[in-house]
Amino acid sequence: MVGRIAVVGAGGMGSAFAAFLARAGTDVVLVGRGGEHVRAVADRGLRVVPPGDDAWQVAVPVAVTAADLSPGSVDVLVVLTKTYDSAAAVTAAAPALAPGGVAVSLQNGLGNDAVLAGAVGGRRALVGVTTVGATVRSPGTISITGSTAERRSLTHVGASGQAQAGDRADDVVAALDAAGLPAVHARPVDVAIWGKLAMAVMSPVSSVLRATVGTVWGHPEGRALVERMFDEVVAVARTQGVALDRDAAWAHASRVFEGTGEHHTSMCSDVMAGRRTELSAMAGAVADLAAAGGVPAPVHTTVLSMLHVLGA
Repeated sequence: MVGRIAVVGAGGMGSAFAAFLARAGTDVVLVGRGGEHVRAVADRGLRVVPPGDDAWQVAVPVAVTAADLSPGSVDVLVVLTKTYDSAAAVTAAAPALAPGGVAVSLQNGLGNDAVLAGAVGGRRALVGVTTVGATVRSPGTISITGSTAERRSLTHVGASGQAQAGDRADDVVAALDAAGLPAVHARPVDVAIWGKLAMAVMSPVSSVLRATVGTVWGHPEGRALVERMFDEVVAVARTQGVALDRDAAWAHASRVFEGTGEHHTSMCSDVMAGRRTELSAMAGAVADLAAAGGVPAPVHTTVLSMLHVLGA
């Protein structure tokens, strides 16, 4: 059984997880780092807007910063900050984790397991990926993708070879399932992480075009560009000892893209707003591994160059 869950990161994704958990009656707290959005949620609750604007509202307990959490008061830390903020965020929240608790990274990219292990120890670290999609629309309000609203998103959670943490993955999965966030215990989790990394090529492609997922996916040339970049990730994964089922992974990615609709990826939103992106932990990391392993990745090279011109 899972006790209190702290969702670390009060952006769109963290807010969505906290909202679904709170609506299901889970003991959850959304951990921010100040700012208008987290204060608005604390004052008047969180408004969730799915496609079609059939919005719902839920009261979500808030810790304005991690320092507001009592030591040892949290059973699970779900980490959903940007990857470049993870080390500081997890280090700040780690004292709140109970001795038998676990931290779970559901962030994009590579290297999240090492960050968690450095802060809470490898035996208390779980990693995973999720296709939940959400964006902060205004302080106190988020929008979610159609697949998230219809409970067709999927979250994978697993351990990197640590049996103790692996046992807790089932508890985390059960809590997410009960909240309307479908989840599975991934064994091995590396396959799920690389599968999501392959699917996440939509982010840099849509960022270059400054277009929604629906717009990219609805255009034959946009779809073909995403698929070529996807295949480069599959090839690089093989050099890392991860054999993705290419056709199954592409079929899953296609369903997610189809269900996402007119929604900007978080990276695209960041590029358009001139904010820092997670590019280095995602497509940038793949390109580096491709170069090191002698794997051709011309689409990655081109798309990354264009994003660097845009300042990403």
